[in-house]
Amino acid sequence: MKRENLTKGQNVKELPEGYEEFLGVKYVMDPKILEEQGRSVEALLLARVPEEGINKIKALTTFKSQIREIAKIYAKESGFLDPAMPLRELAFRLILKNGNRPTALNDLHWSLTEDWANPTHPMAISVYALKRIMDSDVYYGFQQVTDGA
Repeated sequence: MKRENLTKGQNVKELPEGYEEFLGVKYVMDPKILEEQGRSVEALLLARVPEEGINKIKALTTFKSQIREIAKIYAKESGFLDPAMPLRELAFRLILKNGNRPTALNDLHWSLTEDWANPTHPMAISVYALKRIMDSDVYYGFQQVTDGA
């Protein structure tokens, strides 16, 4: 089955085990969560930008414009995503790469287990386990949003 059909609910009988249950589950990085924890959204974003791009990102006035710029330019560079990164870091960077638009749990799972796994860094994790990891996050500000978001 084609990957783009996973979140559209097509061919549900052919979905990998566990995907049906999570068709409407999506995640974003919520800056309010980070602010409530006394953390800086800007610092979290700047840590993912190469040194030569930091001033360009700092010059942008909103976190949305900063994320848009990161997604447009830096997320496409080699090294932005690396299978050796911790799982939550990869999930965070995938959400940034998507411009912090609601990203389906199933898409995150597919990217982690199929697109970014390799023999030296296998990602043998179930969609259930990934949901628990996303829901228990206290660092990146992950927030589950409804399907209509």
